[in-house]
Amino acid sequence: MGLKFKTPAKVNLGLHIHGKRRDGFHELETIFQMVSLYDEIELEPLSSGIELECDTPGVPTDDTNLACQAAILLQKFCHIKDRGVGIRLKKKIPFGAGLGGGSGNAAGVLMGLNRLWNLKLKQEKLISLASELGSDVPFFLTSPCALGMGRGEQLTVLKPSSKFQVLLVFPGFPIATSWVFQNLKLKLTKRENNISILRKNIYLSDISALGSQLYNHLEPVVIQRFPEIQVIKNQLQTLGALGVLLSGSGSTVFGIFDNPDKAKVACESLKGDWKRVVTETIGNFSEFCSEEILDYP
Repeated sequence: MGLKFKTPAKVNLGLHIHGKRRDGFHELETIFQMVSLYDEIELEPLSSGIELECDTPGVPTDDTNLACQAAILLQKFCHIKDRGVGIRLKKKIPFGAGLGGGSGNAAGVLMGLNRLWNLKLKQEKLISLASELGSDVPFFLTSPCALGMGRGEQLTVLKPSSKFQVLLVFPGFPIATSWVFQNLKLKLTKRENNISILRKNIYLSDISALGSQLYNHLEPVVIQRFPEIQVIKNQLQTLGALGVLLSGSGSTVFGIFDNPDKAKVACESLKGDWKRVVTETIGNFSEFCSEEILDYP
């Protein structure tokens, strides 16, 4: 008996870089927010081995894929030799888009295999394993809205705001996170840390004030190399978005709206051959994930 479930995308409502760490990563503060764009995953038990199928060309199906890495990690940690899994992945979240699609897939596989293989690992242990896979992966096991610190893996659950619309615009090309951080010049991007203000606006569900405070330290680096990002931002602002920002290291730009009709009109009015979709914020895991997946011991 297999399992089917969905894994969501995320946007970063704020991203503040404090500086480079001794381990080569950057110390940061960010606010993660899940949105209603999903990949679909099906897990089928195998007697051995890990096999991945994906419906999207260009997405790796070997052990460089985070979903495979998650399964391998669980096998090693739990000393599993007599069970395998077939992973079928239907992608709707663009690859290399700053939306955390791969990280969400990895977290979903950890949760799903915990159930499928009857491992009975507690949530805290899965989160610990997730941090070995990538900085964003633990978030997808924690809460639909959270403050991330350290590399992003040190998480504080935040009470989500009332729902608002998030118009995602993907320009059609991926951006490597490693390239963005290698080209980051902090002296040129220094500005006031507004993460605490963003947290307050989320708590108050003040979407207009939240939009006015969106910021991302990585954005100037990306815009300098990819001017299309600024073109998309300008259009979204003209079309009435309350706030516009690059998500993570890009390449997706998002605009936030407190009115579904305005978001829909803006989506239809955008000029340019870009993929775009109106989503809304997620307030609870139960909106997309079944109870059997989330049923930790």
